[in-house]
Amino acid sequence: MGKKVTILGDSIARGLTYDSAACKYTLCRKTFVNALTAKGYELKNYARVGGTIKNAEEMFEKCEKEPGEYLAVEVGGNDSALRWNEVAADPTVFHDAVVPLRDYGTRLRALLKKARDMALIPLLVTPLPVVTERYLEWISKGLDADAILRYLGRPEWIYRWQERYALEALKAARDVGCRVFDLRSEFLLQRDFAGLMCEDGIHPNQKGYSLISDAVLALT
Repeated sequence: MGKKVTILGDSIARGLTYDSAACKYTLCRKTFVNALTAKGYELKNYARVGGTIKNAEEMFEKCEKEPGEYLAVEVGGNDSALRWNEVAADPTVFHDAVVPLRDYGTRLRALLKKARDMALIPLLVTPLPVVTERYLEWISKGLDADAILRYLGRPEWIYRWQERYALEALKAARDVGCRVFDLRSEFLLQRDFAGLMCEDGIHPNQKGYSLISDAVLALT
């Protein structure tokens, strides 16, 4: 990997986790950013909490770009999310994601292609899997949990719904012909990937971020 990397992503790229003891979100102190910086890499991290492909597009237009540098794109988790308050209010109608799947794929392909055409080296990062039971409990807080479950049919529907975005990301990378960092598989290959995730079921804990750091360093 080249020594200059621009990152467009969401809270995972920011190192966000949930501290159950303090009952609040916080940033991990040891992440892949720290590890790469220590090895002399120059990183420009434009990732943002809640980031989607739309935010990545906006930041791509604003950020400085230098031919030959890597552009890591890590989005999909927030894109696939439903507006759970709306689901709980009316579980009898269809609710699409924040960014519908087809729109996500179209936008992601366009961004990766634009980066390549500008002589950047796009690197697609697959979104992490969710821990179904934890995530369902988390998003049901303060809402009608029974209504949400009626909409889902089965709790594992959440996993399958989100997985489609990871598969679409891989298809986009294949269509554009860019490199892939399959972070999702790095987690799923662990015997207990749930042990790498925090209470909300969607963000890594410190062990999870350590795995990300090791996987990123293995690319260098």
